[in-house]
Amino acid sequence: MQQQQSNYPYTHSSKPAAQLAHLAAASVARKPAYTQTQKFKNHFHAGAVSLSLSYAVMHPLDTLKTRMQVPGGKGIAWSAVFTRETVRLLGKGFLISSIGAGLQGGARFSFYELTKSYLLPPTSRFQTGNTPPQHPWFLPTLSPIPATAISAIIGDLASSVIKVPREVITSRLQTGYYSSVEGGVNAGYVFRAVLREEGVRGLFRGFWSTTARDCPFMVILFTTYENFKAYHTRNLQIQITSDPNYIASSPVEVKIPPMTSTLFGGISGFLAGYFTTPMDVIRTRIMTFKKSAAVTPPASGSIQSLKSVVDVTMTGISREMYRQASIQAAQKSIHSNGFVASMRHGQSVYSTFFVGAIPRSLWWFCVCSIFFSTYEVMKQNLMPLDYEPNASRK
Repeated sequence: MQQQQSNYPYTHSSKPAAQLAHLAAASVARKPAYTQTQKFKNHFHAGAVSLSLSYAVMHPLDTLKTRMQVPGGKGIAWSAVFTRETVRLLGKGFLISSIGAGLQGGARFSFYELTKSYLLPPTSRFQTGNTPPQHPWFLPTLSPIPATAISAIIGDLASSVIKVPREVITSRLQTGYYSSVEGGVNAGYVFRAVLREEGVRGLFRGFWSTTARDCPFMVILFTTYENFKAYHTRNLQIQITSDPNYIASSPVEVKIPPMTSTLFGGISGFLAGYFTTPMDVIRTRIMTFKKSAAVTPPASGSIQSLKSVVDVTMTGISREMYRQASIQAAQKSIHSNGFVASMRHGQSVYSTFFVGAIPRSLWWFCVCSIFFSTYEVMKQNLMPLDYEPNASRK
């Protein structure tokens, strides 16, 4: 019992009588420890630092993944990926990626947490009070899974204003888009070149393909992670509430050990990354498409040999990808029976749309492992009262 009490700060045993009397009085009508404005700022800071750190660590692998998805070959052209040019480009876009990821993470998670706080029941929103503010009449009260899914979408849309320009600039640096330019090409040059050649719209090229990729990604990521957290909390609360000295007014949210959040975040990121790879491939090809290809078609077999190449849309790119995959499958199955031909066709379509799926999934495993462990620790330090009442501190 002593061992259990030392692990959980929600028991009477280690609290002086004066603190217990104060806690009993506070439990009658205790106000939330933090205002929504304070929580919004704290979630912004936690999200910004965590995502920036994650992207900074994983930037080289992201460069490899992006170069795999650039059109110009069948499947993964390893000889074209692992070259001196790739080594030279590994650090390209590092600074803009890290800074942009910080702003992106801050916007995403502040809006995610804010939206979730208004969609969940009041008793779940305000962990530290018995008299939470009245739930807005115009907002529905949802169960955790749909509330998490909607919050993830809104958070992602809020961050897309920062995310899409960052990815346009970063992806062009990583793929050597302006390799023909003499001298050094940095983020500033790419920014000015995009504005000069395509205007402001160029910075938001691929906005809807990015949104179509990231909204499902965020839904899978956050619903999976939140379910892992709920599972952990249920198991922990069984131990806590079985203690006869358990304080019933304790916070519902419990601290998650860094190693646990690392594992939960990594698995969630891997699943989300794998299942959204097709949209990532389409988004990369839209962002790195060169208009000059419409005038001078490249070699046959490239996605840029598209006849209606000026129509660089999600639909147009995906149709051309499917068409190229079908042609490749047909060429390999000329003398095969129907079953073998259909199997090769499916394999060809899969390899086309899921190119780089494993590196992408592993990249997200690492990113989310770093991110969620850092994010949980920062939240616990920025908002400790959401995890244990002030009176329960020694």
